Amino acid sequence: METHSLLFSASKMAKRYPGTTALNAVELEVRPGEIVGLVGENGAGKSTLLKLIMGIEQPTEGAMAMRGEAYAPRTPIEANGMGVGMVFQEQSLIQNLTVGQNVFFGLEASYVRCGFLDKRRMYEDTRKILGEIGIDYIRPDKKVSNLDFATRQMVEIAKVFSVVTRRNAGGNLILLDEPTSVLNRSEVDNLFDNMRRMAAGGNSVIFVSHRLDEVLDVSDRIYVFKDGRNAALLDRKDANEAILYEKMVGKTVSGEYYKEDRQAVPGDEVLLEARNLGRRGFFGGVNLKLRRGEVVGVCGSIGSGKEDLCAVVCGDESYTAGELVVKGRVERFASPRQALKAGVLSIPKERREEGIIAEAPIYENIAMSNFRAFRRFGCVSARLERENARRRVDELSIRTPGINQSVGFLSGGNAQKVVFARILSSDADVLVLNHPTRGVDVGAKEEIYSLIRDITASGKGMILLGDTLDECIGLASRIIVMKDGLVTREFDAPAGAKPEQLEIVKYMV
Repeated sequence: METHSLLFSASKMAKRYPGTTALNAVELEVRPGEIVGLVGENGAGKSTLLKLIMGIEQPTEGAMAMRGEAYAPRTPIEANGMGVGMVFQEQSLIQNLTVGQNVFFGLEASYVRCGFLDKRRMYEDTRKILGEIGIDYIRPDKKVSNLDFATRQMVEIAKVFSVVTRRNAGGNLILLDEPTSVLNRSEVDNLFDNMRRMAAGGNSVIFVSHRLDEVLDVSDRIYVFKDGRNAALLDRKDANEAILYEKMVGKTVSGEYYKEDRQAVPGDEVLLEARNLGRRGFFGGVNLKLRRGEVVGVCGSIGSGKEDLCAVVCGDESYTAGELVVKGRVERFASPRQALKAGVLSIPKERREEGIIAEAPIYENIAMSNFRAFRRFGCVSARLERENARRRVDELSIRTPGINQSVGFLSGGNAQKVVFARILSSDADVLVLNHPTRGVDVGAKEEIYSLIRDITASGKGMILLGDTLDECIGLASRIIVMKDGLVTREFDAPAGAKPEQLEIVKYMV
C-alpha cells in the first residue's frame, strides 16, 4: 500500500528491556476510517506497541509515520497534539476529581474567567460530550471515586474521544486497550456504535481485546501477534475464532479446552453452606452447599444478586438474613481478612486494583495470603518467601525476568497466574473466583483452567462467577442460576453431561 494512503504506519518496531524482548521487527498499517483489531496471547507485545504509539515509551528500533510524516512522540501530550488518544487497560482517571474535571484535565484555561474556573460551563460541555456517546446518565459533577469500575471506563472512553476529535474533524487515531473487559453487553454495543461512527468520520481505531468474537464483530482487518512478532494479518471475512486461536497459540482449539476429563468428583465433606442466606435489597433465600473438590458456578445477568452473594461469602459485605456456615461453624465476616482466617479466599474481579499489589515483587504477592507459613522466630522469612515463589513460578510457567519483578509490569495472564500461585500457597479451602479469566488471552485461559482442575483435585472447593456462561458450564460441577436476587434453578453439571446454554438462559431472564 502506498504511504500517502495510510493514516498511520509502524515499521520494524522493536522494544527491548533487560533480559527480554517485548517487540521484534513489528509492522502495522492503519488506513483512514478503519478499525484494526489486534490480538495475541498475554505478553505477545500488543500493549507495548500501543505504549510506543502513545509516546509512553520509546522504541529501541523502528520508525512510525502519521499522515505520511514522521511520528515520534515523546509524551502522551505530544501524541494528543498530533491526534492520537488512548484508553488504557489500567484506567488513568484521577479519582479525587469530578467527571468534568477529568474530561477537560489540562484544558482548564479555556474555562477561566477573571481568574476563576467556570465549572458550570465546563460541566455543560462535559454533558454534551457524554451525550454524544450515549452516556448522558453520568453526572459531570460527580467524583470519579464514587463511580463503579465500568462507569469509569465509559468516562475514560468519552475523554479520549473528546480529546482526539477536538484536534481535527477527521484523521485521528484512537487506541483502545481492552476497553470492554468490564462493560456489560449494552455498554459494549454502545462502544462499538461509537467506534463505527468515529471511523465513518475519517478517524481510525486500533482495538485490542482478548474476546475474539468482539474483534471479529467490529474490526475491518485483524493483526495477530505472537511472541512479540507479527504472526498473521487477516481480513475480517477470512477470519473466525478458530483461525485466530490457531494463529495466536500455534495449535487448533481443543475440544478439551475446559479440561472436563479432569473434573473432580466432589467428596462428601461440606466446606461451606448457605442456609436461607440473604442481604436486604440484593438477594434472599439462597441455599447452597459447596463440597470438597467441587466447583459451584453461579450464573445470572447483571443485578441478579450473584455478585452480592459472592461479596457476602468472601467478607466484602455482611448478610442480613439466614446463616453462612464454614466447615460446620456459623460465620459472619466483617472483612476479607476475617474470611481468610476462616479459610475463605477470594480472587476479585478487578485484579489490578484489588487482587495484587502492583508495586510489590512477585515473591511478596505470592506469600501475602499466608505469611504465617513463612515465619521464622516471629518474623517473615524473605528466604522462605523466595524459595516458595521460585517453585510456584516454575510450576505455573509464569513468564518473568525473576521473582523480584514488580507484578505491575507483568502481562495480564502472568499477573493472574501470580494470584493463583497465592492460592496454592494459602491454607484456604474455599475459593471464590470472580471472573478469574477476565482480560486474559485464550492460551493463558487454558492454562488457568488446568490450574483450576489441579486445585480442586487437591480438595479445595470453588464458587465460580465465570467470564462467560460457556466458561461457567465447562468448569462447574454444579450450577446455581439467579434472577432478581433469587435462585431460580439448580443444575448438575458432571463431565460429559453438561446442561446446554439455552437451558440455563431461560431461568436467567
